[in-house]
Amino acid sequence: MLGKFYGLGVGPGDPKLLTLKAAEVLKFVPVVAVPKSRADRDSVALDIARNHLSPGAEILELNLPMTSDPVVLEMAWQAGAERIFDKLQAGSSVAFLTIGDPSLYSTYQYVLEKLKGIAPEVEVETVPGITSFAACAARVSEPLASGDEPLLVLPAVDEKLGEYLEQFPNLVLMKVSRDMERIMAEMSAHGRQALFVSRCGSPQEAVVRDLSSLAGEKVDYLSLILVGPKGE
Repeated sequence: MLGKFYGLGVGPGDPKLLTLKAAEVLKFVPVVAVPKSRADRDSVALDIARNHLSPGAEILELNLPMTSDPVVLEMAWQAGAERIFDKLQAGSSVAFLTIGDPSLYSTYQYVLEKLKGIAPEVEVETVPGITSFAACAARVSEPLASGDEPLLVLPAVDEKLGEYLEQFPNLVLMKVSRDMERIMAEMSAHGRQALFVSRCGSPQEAVVRDLSSLAGEKVDYLSLILVGPKGE
């Protein structure tokens, strides 16, 4: 019999924000799959979940590089799915760890798609996690949206960023480390104020209200920007 495949959202960084459901799964699952973008980089997701792992749990490190090359990505997702399937086929259940929520900009989605292509009969359970932007808003005790206001969650690399800054009162800008200079220029041009948060809930957390102070700085990839209504 195939083992069961779990996708576990472990939250944004603070181990105390791991859900009870995720902790429950980690207590018994024998194999924990951990995506790694580089061999020399520690897994943030694993650090968050480490104290909840079952004794003797096997850590299955998957090489999932951060690149925009579609060929490289497809090969990495397929290879990761095949390694997971090997464990499932042996009867072991596998939990795939992902920062934040597994349904939001997560590599888990792509690996799951490949796994279903290999074994469509595999049983899957996705366990949601607290998103980074929900944690960041809570960190500063400010709303993501109020009343009937809309909220746009947007990869900041979107070419229509300036247009969206005009249209939406509340925005969450994800993947901001790729082009901070352009983001800051757009924010200034449209008169928008924002909150920059990096590594929310971790010892390395940084909260910045003056985006201009980040000019020329290297921005951590685990960063986002919360944009509120004009005048706030």
